[in-house]
Amino acid sequence: MTVYKKFEDSLVSATEAALQKLLKEHNDIYIFSLNISRETPSVVAVANTYNNLKELAEPGDEDYFYYKYCEEEWDLWEYDSYKDIIIEELCSCTGTNNGIITEPGTYTSFFDSHCDEIIESCKNALIRLKGFKEKNCPGLLFMVYIREYLSADECISIFKQINGKHAAEEYLEHIDDFV
Repeated sequence: MTVYKKFEDSLVSATEAALQKLLKEHNDIYIFSLNISRETPSVVAVANTYNNLKELAEPGDEDYFYYKYCEEEWDLWEYDSYKDIIIEELCSCTGTNNGIITEPGTYTSFFDSHCDEIIESCKNALIRLKGFKEKNCPGLLFMVYIREYLSADECISIFKQINGKHAAEEYLEHIDDFV
């Protein structure tokens, strides 16, 4: 089993735990994202509620879709479900490359390849949670986010793969508002 497959398996368990926790505490979550940090090997769950969205903007407001889809504006951040596994898993990915990923500001082709593998693992983990989602939160949207890394086209592609073409129509239509 590759380290990325092991990481993906760990993500599925951690994300299900994060979702259970957040859904127990909030009944109006509409979107959930795995937020990946490029600077440190970590992943956290980020989600938003309709209540928070309503406090920030109303439908028809110029910045409504920015607040609806921009992870940095969302109100729920879940670290605890990921704290034990993520750092260990990601550090083991970077341990074999003589430090070229872990040095600040060092973004080599190896680093970019590593990020691509992490994105793929996150995307696959969310896809694997489809049954859990259909049973517990059928309207919930999923996303993967790395600040200032993914292009609009990459965001759209990931969103479509995870949520389906129909769910991505509004996201695609307003991508320039939040990416």
